[in-house]
Amino acid sequence: MSRIQLGNGISYEAEGRRFRFDPRKILPDEVAMISHAHTDHLPSSFKSLSAVCSPETKDFVKARRNKDVQICSNDRVEMLEAGHIVGSRMFLVKGETSVLYTGDYCTRRKENTDAAKPHKCDILITEATYGKPRYVFPDHDEIMAVVRDWLDDIVRHDGSAILFAYPLGKSQELTAALRNLPLVLHPTIAENNRILQKHGYDLSAKEFDAHKTEPPFVYITSGMGKDAGRVQALKKKGAKTAAFSGWALDRGFLHESTVDEAFPVSDHCGFDELSAFVKKCSPQMVFTTHGFAKEFAMHIRRDLGIEAQPMIARQRTLDHFC
Repeated sequence: MSRIQLGNGISYEAEGRRFRFDPRKILPDEVAMISHAHTDHLPSSFKSLSAVCSPETKDFVKARRNKDVQICSNDRVEMLEAGHIVGSRMFLVKGETSVLYTGDYCTRRKENTDAAKPHKCDILITEATYGKPRYVFPDHDEIMAVVRDWLDDIVRHDGSAILFAYPLGKSQELTAALRNLPLVLHPTIAENNRILQKHGYDLSAKEFDAHKTEPPFVYITSGMGKDAGRVQALKKKGAKTAAFSGWALDRGFLHESTVDEAFPVSDHCGFDELSAFVKKCSPQMVFTTHGFAKEFAMHIRRDLGIEAQPMIARQRTLDHFC
């Protein structure tokens, strides 16, 4: 019997051992696995400092949680490229029943990450952030070419642009993809880039300096917190703005975001990519998490002919026999 339980991340118990995916608390006598360094996937409590994760994720745990996690290996666990952000990993737990946990993942190759690839498994635990048919993303190279054309025109006329992106993930993709433009970075993004440069990534760019930075420039920022005032001041001086999000495919996103342009650039799979990934993994059972988990599980059952169930908070335990 294999038991999968929701709570403190997702746990998987089999053959007398407990494996825990993206736990909020790392506990002794469990195999803890951290898929990537976004804060909603990082532990906040550490009863143990041992975890299966990438070196990049280890460094961000140190930076964001001030904990020096020790990377461990396990003979049952294989780490696989997730393609979500730098250092993101999927986990394949081997045994009588094999379980693949995707965490957040992307099957498109991007500037800093290779594409996630499907692996045969008995049980698949997949995210479903964009698990509705309307979310189909453009080719990465094609959309970035559109972005560069838009920015080239602004810079050519001695203008400035503000790019809103998550500080860890898309900001590094933009840094790498737009390196030939006059980039300046928010300090938080610059620090994230410095951490990753230690791992060999070419992410060098200047920090924004309110006293020295003059147009033309392309400023990458989250636009949140204390930076909101700076953004408003730059907009009053004529700076153009753009948001980068998968939700840009939603009608009304551009207007609601109050930006000049919105580009559908995502670090997640689109609906078509999620479906193709599930099919190629050939699982006997699929559990869906996050986003449109219910809708995507229904699609898997109805259209792919594979048993599927959403993992939702009020249903705490899911038992599966293989």
